[in-house]
Amino acid sequence: MPADSNSAAPVATTLKLENPVENYYRHKMKTNLPVFYRFALQTRSLMIRDVFAKAASKRGYDLTDLLAVLTTQTSADLDDESKASIAEVFDSEVLLTLANLLANTARDELDTHSALQIYDFVYRICGGTVFQDAHKLQYVEALGAADRHTDVRHFAREFEINSLAPLQEELLEIQRIKQEFSSDEDWLDALNELYGSLGMTKVLFSDDTLLPLMDRLMAVPAEKIQGPRVSVIMPTFSPGPGIKTAVRSLLEQTWENIEIIVVDDASPPEFRKIYAEVGQMDPRIRVVHHDDNMGPYVARNSGLAIASGEFVTTHDDDDWSHPDKLATQVQSLLDHESAVAVTSTHIRTSESMEFQRVNILAKYMQMNYSSLMFRKTLVEAIGPWDTVNRGGDSEFLTRLIEYAGSENVLHLSDRPFSFSRVWSGSLTSGEMSRGFFAYSRLLYRWAFRQWHWQQGKLGKSPVLRPQESRPYAIPTTFESGTHTKNLGSFDVIYVTDFFRQAKYVDYVVQEIETLSEKGLRIGYTHMYSPETDRPAGISPRLLSLQLEGKISQVSYDDVADTKVLIVYDPSIGMFLDEIKSTIRSQRSILIDRGLPVLVNSPERNSVFMSQALRHLDDCFDTEFEVVGASNDDQEGLLTRVPHSRVLPDEMIWRPHVRQKQGDIRAPETTPIIGFHSYGNQYRWPNNLKQFEAIYNSPEYETRFFGSLESAIQKFGAAAFAFSEVVSTAESNELEFLSSIDFWVYGPHSKLADQIWEPVLSAMWAGKVVILPPRFAAHYGTAAVYAHSYEVEDIVKRFSEHTEDYLAQAQRGRSFIQAAYTDEHLVSRVRDLLS
Repeated sequence: MPADSNSAAPVATTLKLENPVENYYRHKMKTNLPVFYRFALQTRSLMIRDVFAKAASKRGYDLTDLLAVLTTQTSADLDDESKASIAEVFDSEVLLTLANLLANTARDELDTHSALQIYDFVYRICGGTVFQDAHKLQYVEALGAADRHTDVRHFAREFEINSLAPLQEELLEIQRIKQEFSSDEDWLDALNELYGSLGMTKVLFSDDTLLPLMDRLMAVPAEKIQGPRVSVIMPTFSPGPGIKTAVRSLLEQTWENIEIIVVDDASPPEFRKIYAEVGQMDPRIRVVHHDDNMGPYVARNSGLAIASGEFVTTHDDDDWSHPDKLATQVQSLLDHESAVAVTSTHIRTSESMEFQRVNILAKYMQMNYSSLMFRKTLVEAIGPWDTVNRGGDSEFLTRLIEYAGSENVLHLSDRPFSFSRVWSGSLTSGEMSRGFFAYSRLLYRWAFRQWHWQQGKLGKSPVLRPQESRPYAIPTTFESGTHTKNLGSFDVIYVTDFFRQAKYVDYVVQEIETLSEKGLRIGYTHMYSPETDRPAGISPRLLSLQLEGKISQVSYDDVADTKVLIVYDPSIGMFLDEIKSTIRSQRSILIDRGLPVLVNSPERNSVFMSQALRHLDDCFDTEFEVVGASNDDQEGLLTRVPHSRVLPDEMIWRPHVRQKQGDIRAPETTPIIGFHSYGNQYRWPNNLKQFEAIYNSPEYETRFFGSLESAIQKFGAAAFAFSEVVSTAESNELEFLSSIDFWVYGPHSKLADQIWEPVLSAMWAGKVVILPPRFAAHYGTAAVYAHSYEVEDIVKRFSEHTEDYLAQAQRGRSFIQAAYTDEHLVSRVRDLLS
């Protein structure tokens, strides 16, 4: 039939297609840009640059397109209206963060140039007011690296750069003189002009022009200062000629009463000659030889054991110290009787005196951990250095501060007292760079900090005694003499983000604990996830397991092999394009576990699975298979990755219940309902009316356990006045579950949940579980289903009919026994091992 000419024509609709992955990272940068920036630096990823570029522009330019667009604006003479119009298209904060990222991870001068294009554009369009302190420092440093020295001087003054980094302007000028191939004498004159302005002793060059500049530095003869003895400990192993520079700089100190204890950490025999020469340089030098190589902090402790000075400090074996350094440090301690220690600053430099840095702070002069000078009596109170093979400076200093208080540790931060040599093969340059911190060092730092904090909470000072075991876990290759050790073969190595706030850490630690108890050798590898919003502190239980000797930490760049490698978090693979692991696995599994989402919320997804898989394959030199953690996860994988990569359904990586099985007992008196949660506000009902309908009734008592802050904030403290709140300090989860009869869960209607461990725990504890009707697809007959207004009647009915209660509790127990026990996890892993 022909259409009625009077009928309305069909209206065309426009389907809006969005990229959920791009949406996720845009939202991430909008809500938590500093954390995501640090993540980007830690990954060293090149692909992540495009993510920042797209988030910086409303039009979603990748980095190449973004730079092309910005370039067209560099020469145009724009009025204020045009600038405002252009500024609306871009997010200046993300643009400047991208520029910082490019400058800090620059592989060559092209990356630095790209960073400057962005800085220049933002300054031209938005002015200097949008530049934060970190942007200002980074911009000026990048200008110097690009030999734009006129601009360096201009912006150093406009940004008042010296108020952000003392002496940065003067040091940039000295760097300019070095870069412009001026004579060595011009450079020395500029350095002495700075020293003179600070009232410091000037220096000169030795006549040996064949030596690098750093090794030619000598002190101008000056009057010696008398006072208490200072013991300077210099640990060394297979030193180069720089050791004579280091020792000479100490002998030329204006503070005369020093002893230099050089501790040879078992260098090969061919180095005995240079040690003999060093020992003959001055009677104040003592050389001690180790029979075995034990690392720099064991060497320091050897020197400490024989030190006779009232004050003790250390010195690296290829650094140069200004002649006033020791005198200034000692005098500061003499002037402040309550002070127990003092640090000084240094400048990292090549031996040709090109200033450098190895951390995220874009300033040349920084605190020198190795310069710490302390009263020797302090060691009796807090103990010596931790005997790790690296990173012990930071632990010793923070332990000292915890003991004495930060106000009693002085910092000489206004003058450069040392030059610290940076060379390509040094340990620090390999494990630290501009924003990158080796994961092993990261774990060590969090481990000792958490121990320090724990001691503080107990009202104790952190103390390390040489005869006692270390009270916190350390990375496996941090033990003395194990830096390059082959860690051997493992049954399973787990890879995930082990920060306490990471999404999957609790699930993974639970699996690790279960498998280690079954006699499997388990390792863990920490890798930062882009989904972690608060990277602070490592899972305490994980570190406890390591301290107990049940598991081993394995860094991605350690030498180890494993039968099964399990990556638990696909997002870890998203920006793994620049990292190569030396762990080798016979079989590699990626677990995809969907977490609750909010219905009708903007679609965001942190993972494009093909990209994540490709990077994981390349990083670990293997081919990963993928498995879901639920039926829904498994079904979703079949649309996201090749079917050949997906493990069969019988391998679905379901959660397991670790706790002891509880007794099934029907309530004999007034029933008690309970709920335990750990912070998510959407685990609670929509509103106060629903909350009270579920949890406030004369028919039963109510008991809560866990973290209730979000619920109290949502419903008010008065809502909990008629219930009992059990804190985690006075009870544990198993005891709480044993004390209730019904476990009742009424989450927000927007929460689209999957199988949740607390539900399983309640069933395993022998309780009748009451859930909203929409959860029936997940738990079937294992739970009872009710709307909020029906909960009271259901509790009453099951309490009055013992047989019904026992039968329902047993259905929950059977649900766990069918798929969610320890044995199911172990069986899956043994299938993979075989």
